[in-house]
Amino acid sequence: MLGKIILVVMAVGVTSLPQTHETKKFRVGIEYDHSLPMVGGSDRYRHRNNYDPFFVTVTATAKKNYVISYLEVSATVDTSGEVDFCVTSGSTGSRSMVFRLASNRSEFLSYSYLAYGIREDEYKKVTAVSCGGC
Repeated sequence: MLGKIILVVMAVGVTSLPQTHETKKFRVGIEYDHSLPMVGGSDRYRHRNNYDPFFVTVTATAKKNYVISYLEVSATVDTSGEVDFCVTSGSTGSRSMVFRLASNRSEFLSYSYLAYGIREDEYKKVTAVSCGGC
């Protein structure tokens, strides 16, 4: 009987622990009316040394005849960890975008991303109208 009580107390103690991870969301680009999901992905990495910075570089490429309009990235690390996001290559209207996630003071880095695109000819029309025919 005492064993069952201890087991129940331990189960309650484990389930009531505070959340041990933090998720940050990043969004780059411009959302257009006809933006469609193009490509996405996710992965999880474990750090070898929690105090050394850890870098992940990802390339998102649009389908044929499309350009990337915006990119949504979600990154999860330990509560004590930090994560930084930067676009290293490409921008709205390009066929590919390269972004880098850097984390530090975390046991793991988990990320997912989804790139949205718009037809290249439609993007050219939108940019021509927005810049006044320049």
